[in-house]
Amino acid sequence: MLAARSSLAAVLAVALSAVPALAAGPVNLSAAQEKAMGVVLANAKPASGAPLAAAPATVTPPLNDRRVVAAPFAGTVLRVHVLEGQAVKAGAPLVTLFSRDALAVSSELVQSQAELRVAQAAARRTQTLASEGVIAGARAEEAQARADQARAMVNERRRLLSGAGGTSGEYVLRAPIAGRVAALTAQPGGGLEAMAPAVTLDRADKLWIEARISPAVAQKLKVGYPVRVGDTAGRVVAVGASIDPKTRSLPVRAELNTAAGLTPGQTVTVTLLSPAPPGAQAIPRAALIQDAAGARVFVKTSAGYEARSVAVIGAAGTEAVVTGLPTGARVAASGAAQLKSAAGR
Repeated sequence: MLAARSSLAAVLAVALSAVPALAAGPVNLSAAQEKAMGVVLANAKPASGAPLAAAPATVTPPLNDRRVVAAPFAGTVLRVHVLEGQAVKAGAPLVTLFSRDALAVSSELVQSQAELRVAQAAARRTQTLASEGVIAGARAEEAQARADQARAMVNERRRLLSGAGGTSGEYVLRAPIAGRVAALTAQPGGGLEAMAPAVTLDRADKLWIEARISPAVAQKLKVGYPVRVGDTAGRVVAVGASIDPKTRSLPVRAELNTAAGLTPGQTVTVTLLSPAPPGAQAIPRAALIQDAAGARVFVKTSAGYEARSVAVIGAAGTEAVVTGLPTGARVAASGAAQLKSAAGR
């Protein structure tokens, strides 16, 4: 191990000794010298946001985009058509049940429909007689009220049976939205109480992230500011107003533009951003050299590696956003300290 370190130090010393002493000019390096010094280049990219902080976060479903599919009648589960984690379309069958209660309501619906027909016929007859002056108008109004009551009873039973799909007591619960099965309570052969949750669905196209941040970061953050999780962008939808006395932090929630590659419950790192000024460029944070002279980066030009002064707008994680660089500038993402030594700065 000691011999290997001595060898590496010797190579680096040779590389540095071969670099001209350019205290104020560019540093010229051959490909071999660049490799020996560990210089790796990266392109500066236009940035619309500047990092405020990076924080651990949890992926969650949007607050109002989780749907619980409940059984309208107590019954026995006959078939389960989905699995946890499975994507489903709106209207797709989820669970098939048999319910004596549903069968009873179906029979009551048939009876209520018959009563409605009788009440409607009586209302028409009394209305005719009332218009001819044979009976008092109040009797026609009473008959019409009974018909309206019978109609309301029919509508109520139809509503209760809207998901039953028939009058046999067997009915199917269907997905109200397109999404992904987050939880499955129903099991074949098991029972479900009335209004008990059978399946929980999360929308498949939207996800949120939840993180906790320091009060100092929260003061700089506003609703609508951009966030990023890997290559996925999003925006802040809420920043907490109360500090947790135990963690001395505040919650922040953000909505992601896409759910691709992410799963509820997953732990990720979120980068919180603020709007960047015109001309801002994103570079690797390791490219920055910060000392008493300020912040600088080494840019490779046709003349060699030149140290350029930059203004740091924000930095978090592995990224920094700066101004003072041209678009597409090739900066030394690693090996910047060796270049500084070689330049005599």
